[in-house]
Amino acid sequence: MAPELHHRSAMDSLAASAAAGLRSRIEALDLLAHNLANAQTTAYKADRELYRVYETDESWESTTGKLAPSALPDVPDRWIDLRQGMLRETGNPLDVALEGPGYFLVMDRPPANAGAPPTGKSSPLLTRDGHFRLHPLPPAPGLPPNPARLETADSRMVLDQNRAPIVVDSRLDINIDARGVVRQDGQERGRLALVQPAPTALESPLKRAGNYFAFETSSPSMPVAPANPTVHQGRLESANVEPAESAVRLIHVMRQFETLNRALQIGGEMSRKAVEEVARIG
Repeated sequence: MAPELHHRSAMDSLAASAAAGLRSRIEALDLLAHNLANAQTTAYKADRELYRVYETDESWESTTGKLAPSALPDVPDRWIDLRQGMLRETGNPLDVALEGPGYFLVMDRPPANAGAPPTGKSSPLLTRDGHFRLHPLPPAPGLPPNPARLETADSRMVLDQNRAPIVVDSRLDINIDARGVVRQDGQERGRLALVQPAPTALESPLKRAGNYFAFETSSPSMPVAPANPTVHQGRLESANVEPAESAVRLIHVMRQFETLNRALQIGGEMSRKAVEEVARIG
């Protein structure tokens, strides 16, 4: 191989590696910034990078004539860190936190009948955000006096074990025990649906939907199994993001970005000088 071609191949390899590294660092910066922005979001689960290397026809080393792939970093996907966050006291009886694996089951579409199971094509969602509230309902036969439905802060219904909304008397104190049973004056009003992905759902990983989770499926029937976490009334789960750690990681990635950007500039300067040298010799 001619010296100038060998030189050009080395420069192309440098530029390709630097460009791939820059792209992966840009994606990592976006992910870290998103985590930091949600550090105070109740029960938020951090996103983490999933690095890989990819091989293309252009990435094979052509100078030796052997199939020696170059390692070009890529972030084709991200994974969700589902580790539990710290539990903090709030004193609000409508705040509920889970200790151990499991999720609350909520529905993003209210039913026509407040006491009937949800209908329609809307799929339930999973969440560990137990910052609930009461939504007043009109009186109806079979409902408690002064009926109110237990909902999330953004108006999604909190479901019981039968996937029906939980309706209480808004003027009575609400007690929720460690198993998720909701009682008023000793009378059971329902039991929180505490679930986790079913073993058959392993091929349908969870995807993020705001501060909720769903499966990578369009089926309205979510494959979930019962879970047995400990329920804590008057507490909320904090995000599992460490702001200090994320900030340090952010600075580290930015420095990597600057180094790779400089390497790309050096590659450009080398290419320009090579072209000028070939033109001078020619």
